[in-house]
This record gives sequence, structure tokens and C-alpha cells, in this order.
Amino acid sequence: MHEGLTVDKIMTRQAGKMSANTSDNGTGLGTLFDQHPQTAFVYVKIPLKLHARSDPFHQRENELARLLQEAKAGEVIGWGQSLGDSMQDGALPVIYQRIDITTSDIDFARTTLRSELETLGVPTGTEIHYSRAGTMLMDVYRRQHWQLDQPSF
Repeated sequence: MHEGLTVDKIMTRQAGKMSANTSDNGTGLGTLFDQHPQTAFVYVKIPLKLHARSDPFHQRENELARLLQEAKAGEVIGWGQSLGDSMQDGALPVIYQRIDITTSDIDFARTTLRSELETLGVPTGTEIHYSRAGTMLMDVYRRQHWQLDQPSF
């Protein structure tokens, strides 16, 4: 390190270099990063009946992934199962199937998900979780009807 250079000065210098690399070079188009839409995270929780057999081939998740890609509404990036409280025999029941999704248009993804999940025959209690302006929200499927923009706790 050079004498007289402090960590603060180095950080300021680096920040200046980084901001110099983010100019639009007079084109008015911004940087490559600025031109790409922000990615949002959405997840779906599908309740499972007690003692329901799991789907070892993940057919529902694969079908949802295909439908979302065809509609250009998002991408399934993973899935997993949520376990409930321990039963008397010590077993942990699977109570939800969770599907993780990324999208660049959260409203379009939600609309598409609501339609496609109904087509796939999800049960009452299925939830689509997302956030808007830092607030966690969900759409909940109840008796052939979606309740939109519900608080998510």
C-alpha cells in the first residue's frame, strides 16, 4: 500500500472506477445491466394430504416449468417439500410441495400461474408467494377462486 492511502481512499477510488464503467457512453442506452429487466422471485406452495404419495418424477413441477416457459412468464429454478410437525411415531409428514420460480414480470407470472395451477388441478389452499415494494404478499386458491394480494406472514 502506498503511504497516505487509507482503506477509505481506496474504496472511494474503486467506487469512482465502478461508476465510470456504468456510464451510457453518450448513447442514452445505459449499461448492459440497465437494459435487462430485474428478476423477481416467486414461490408456489401446494398443500399435500397426509400420507399422500410423493411424486418421485416431479411431473407437476416439470409440467409447470414447461407451461411457464411456453408463456414466457418465468422459469422454475427448483422445488422441494416442507415437512410438518413430528407425528406420534416420530415421522415427519410432508405437508407442502414448494416450487421456486424467477420472472421478470411478476404480474404476468402470477396471472399465468393462477391459470396453469388450476389446469393442473391444485387443491384449495395453494399459495403463490411474492413481494411488492418490500411487502410479502400471496394469492390463495380457495374453492375454485383466487384471493389476491393477501398478506403473507
